[in-house]
Amino acid sequence: MRDFFSLIINPIPVFIILILIGCIQFFLKRPKSGRIMLIIAGLWFLAITTPPLPRFIVSSLESRYDQLPDSVFKSMSGPCNIIILGGGHSDDNGLSPNNQLSLIALSRLVEGIRIQKMIPGSKLILSGFDKKTKQSEALVYFKTALSLGIDSNNMKLQSLPSNTQMEAEEYVRNFGKETNLILVTSAIHMPRAIMHFNKAGLKPTPAPANFILKEESIKYPLSWFPSSKNVSIMEAAIHERAGIIWAHILNK
Repeated sequence: MRDFFSLIINPIPVFIILILIGCIQFFLKRPKSGRIMLIIAGLWFLAITTPPLPRFIVSSLESRYDQLPDSVFKSMSGPCNIIILGGGHSDDNGLSPNNQLSLIALSRLVEGIRIQKMIPGSKLILSGFDKKTKQSEALVYFKTALSLGIDSNNMKLQSLPSNTQMEAEEYVRNFGKETNLILVTSAIHMPRAIMHFNKAGLKPTPAPANFILKEESIKYPLSWFPSSKNVSIMEAAIHERAGIIWAHILNK
């Protein structure tokens, strides 16, 4: 149900629905209503293909948790787990493990490894289910990390969870609540992830990765032109907002 809800409120489906409603109004001989709906559809298309609205919504999510300075991680003492949430993978055996990971997942893994190298004795908790493929994402994470020089003794896998809430609950079952925990996921996904981990009784240190919005020293005027890239940004933002809303609905 959540996936369906998230799908129908995505930018392109909303645009198509507005167009269809407009066409139906013309068919019902209501030209004024039809023109209004087509104008709304055009304005919506402009809003989702140009930067202001997509960037505003993404910024409202990504800005909640800044990237912490390295000194914070280097100062951590005692046992520490670094959980890397799943971000998508394939089972194409013709590709190396790192190329089987989505760009989102690969970015999360690289950040987790970077942090792990700063904290002696810390362990990577690699999360991600199999998605009906031949191997779980956790295993692909594991193989990629091995190829990047991470000792297998410093990694643990949890291959059952298929969403963020389940990842938090599975972590508690496997590792408890006492060990210091660093949570690595995409910056846009961090607010929802923290919400689920807090609900599971955990207080992780957020380590956002894969930032969508990045400051550029040189501003390009053409970047404000309509682009499919802005639609993708909008889709990511709506997916996260829908996930947060759905979590609140289930809590009630």
